[in-house]
Amino acid sequence: MTAEEKTLILGALFHDIGKFKQRGVSQSERLKHQEYSSGFVNDLFKDKLLSDLVLYHHREDLNKSNLSGLNRILAEIVCEADNLASGERQPDPDVKTQHPLESILSKIDGVHKKKINPQLYFQDISELFYNEYIFPIKKDKYDLSSLENKYKAWWNKFEKEIKKVNKDEIETLFYLLKKYLWCVPSSSYKTRSDVSLFEHSKITAAIAISMLRFLLEKNGNDINKLKDFDNREEYRYQLVLGDITGIQSYIYNIGHRGAAKSLKGRSFFLQQMLENIAYYILDHKSIDLPITNLIYSSGGKFYLFVPNTNSVNNALEQIQKELEQKFLYDYNGALGIIFGKIELNGRDLEYNKDGKDHTISEKWDKLNSIVEIQKKRKFSKNWFYSFFEPSGIDGEIIKCSYTGIPLIKKEVLTNKQTLKQEVKLDEYSPVKFIKHSFEGELFYQVYDNENLTDDYISKEQFYSQKIGNDLKKNFETIVYQDVLEGYSVLDINSFTTSKDFNFVNKLNSKYPRQFLINSLKINDLQGDASKGYKFYGGDWRFGDTYEEVIKKGLGIERLGVLRLDVDNLGLIFKDGFGKHATFGRVVQLSSMLDFFFSHYLNKLKFFSWNPVKGLSEKISDYNYKVKDLIEIVYSGGDDVFIVGHWSVLPDVAIWINEEFRKFTANNDNFSISAGISLFDDKYPIYKAALEAGEYEDLAKRKERINKDKSKQKKNGICFLDKKTPVSWNDFDEIRSWVRKFYNWLEVGVEISKEEKKKLSKGLISRLYSIYYEYEEGKYQDWARWRWRASYSLARLAKQYQEPFGDNIRDFAAELFTSKKTKQELIQLLYIIANWTDLLTRKENKNDK
Repeated sequence: MTAEEKTLILGALFHDIGKFKQRGVSQSERLKHQEYSSGFVNDLFKDKLLSDLVLYHHREDLNKSNLSGLNRILAEIVCEADNLASGERQPDPDVKTQHPLESILSKIDGVHKKKINPQLYFQDISELFYNEYIFPIKKDKYDLSSLENKYKAWWNKFEKEIKKVNKDEIETLFYLLKKYLWCVPSSSYKTRSDVSLFEHSKITAAIAISMLRFLLEKNGNDINKLKDFDNREEYRYQLVLGDITGIQSYIYNIGHRGAAKSLKGRSFFLQQMLENIAYYILDHKSIDLPITNLIYSSGGKFYLFVPNTNSVNNALEQIQKELEQKFLYDYNGALGIIFGKIELNGRDLEYNKDGKDHTISEKWDKLNSIVEIQKKRKFSKNWFYSFFEPSGIDGEIIKCSYTGIPLIKKEVLTNKQTLKQEVKLDEYSPVKFIKHSFEGELFYQVYDNENLTDDYISKEQFYSQKIGNDLKKNFETIVYQDVLEGYSVLDINSFTTSKDFNFVNKLNSKYPRQFLINSLKINDLQGDASKGYKFYGGDWRFGDTYEEVIKKGLGIERLGVLRLDVDNLGLIFKDGFGKHATFGRVVQLSSMLDFFFSHYLNKLKFFSWNPVKGLSEKISDYNYKVKDLIEIVYSGGDDVFIVGHWSVLPDVAIWINEEFRKFTANNDNFSISAGISLFDDKYPIYKAALEAGEYEDLAKRKERINKDKSKQKKNGICFLDKKTPVSWNDFDEIRSWVRKFYNWLEVGVEISKEEKKKLSKGLISRLYSIYYEYEEGKYQDWARWRWRASYSLARLAKQYQEPFGDNIRDFAAELFTSKKTKQELIQLLYIIANWTDLLTRKENKNDK
């Protein structure tokens, strides 16, 4: 990257930084934001060219300037890039004073084929950190008078921190800008803004460098010949989507021994592999683009904004071929990488003023469709005749006990030709292996306690457990090895994790970039490597094994898998903005959703749980620490996979749904669906995961018929009863009855200072009987269950008149006439009975 290109990128990144400072200055004393921007970058970088780029990034100012030559050319590019990146800004005469950033999540509408007209919410100034994040605030509840002082304090904090970082590290500056500008609106003067100043600046930089590269190739790399900067008909850009395939089958392809470590380790590794590939592309000598051009990376996908040049297209072709070969060699095709790309011109990025539907959402959607089609041509860049010829090891072979992958000829092992070394997952781990190496290939022999077994595992199986074991240490940094200096971009050991800053700082001179995990204090990192931070959902691990966790919870000894994701996500991106879609809005929405799933959900590790009260941040009042009972295997993009003791998972699902409602500004265009499956510690984890996926799919696809005869899908959960997915509203009501019943059965009700009375567990049998009576009578005698239930519950109320009589009669009334649930409460009774039964059941080892 040339010096001029670096200056261009910095000019685009900092062109509007003066808006940030300006908002903390009283209106009577404010200067133009361009003047603040120029003064700030001049003080920070001492660079006249950079100062000119930010001072003259508006067309009116540029036309009046006396800039010429290279300075004029680069300023023209920043000016046009700024205009393209601000397409969502439209004049609003009602905006008389500055406003906070409008929550992009409150702007989504029309997803359900009808306009809901969600209410406007503001995003307040806050840290982009789960324990300090402030949910969007309803417009009429926001105190605008406090905004100026908030901006002033926020600016002072930013200015103090940026003076401490290395100004030559574009990536470090990028992450610092994200830390502070994510909640600052990109415009507020006589306009309303729902795109942050950070996303606007990032997109401006991505467009600017891509425009420069396109025009250079077009003009024979003579920068002095560049012209027609505002030509928006040329397809100068392209959006590239990278999608790793085979993720689910790969993650679950693990053995029973060490399953907890392996599952967590593989999930973490795949997330790092995804970004490793994105960095590999950006760092490629024929592409060489900054971090600004990585638009989004999560959920098994990344999006890159790149110039539409021959050099980039040829490099992408070569990279895909190279990566396919690596995937075929390292993972036998179980994992793969698919690239898709779509050309963009300036018209695709600007706001369409003629009122027609904007094209960027359609292009985004079309790109995803292209990749889905490409998945049917997996490894197509390496389809040669030799691809179909026999390969691998012949004769009698040793296979991986977990995956069945051939490892080595048995005669090599028998003849003791391998080099052996005893290894552990770490120096403290009691688990041991024998590492075998032969002609550059590695595999491992497993110990069972102190006995060497005939089980052998592959290198990647070993490293899956090793990474999962390392994650238990609550590491704080990731250091990426330089894939351009001999390390494989796909190597499961291609990054280092550590909690020790001193260790990292000693290593970083050998590595291109390092990241803090879920910490924004990048000035804690030192050395020459680029510095940043990453959001990682699930930055803790529970006990070593599922066998240990299964004994820690309440009720029956079972594990559970919770899976959930956002409903209608494709439609949200395709139709949610309607004719108001812009590139900035699409990117803003992606970033915010990923923040919730990749970072905010980590709050769970600070919670405790009680079967009566549910989840709470007040640990002293509760019985169980959530982080000891569950762990997030994966959370990012828009979906979540959690494994742990079954008893706490329903309350975790309820909490996530409630927080997501607040996060999305109570916008009914957003909803999530979930499924929970139960299994014991001997059950294969991949089967439990598939079953949870089936439950989740039922919550999405199966039609629920409500009391008012309306029909509903999605926005619900399926738990314990595949026949009856329920809405979140009904699930809350189910949970309230389970809490009451548990309290009556297990805790008891105080009847005097010295005595508590408990209800007989015969209640559960009665609930089952009433439900089965209802099921049998649905198609025969519908009324029979009613009078039998009435009789049964009346007898129980009379039997336990003190202190439960009124409670039981209240339940009977709800069962027959409830207005709190959308479905009939009797339809939900099996879930109530079964849930209460499992919570109060004492484990019988003979039943397992």
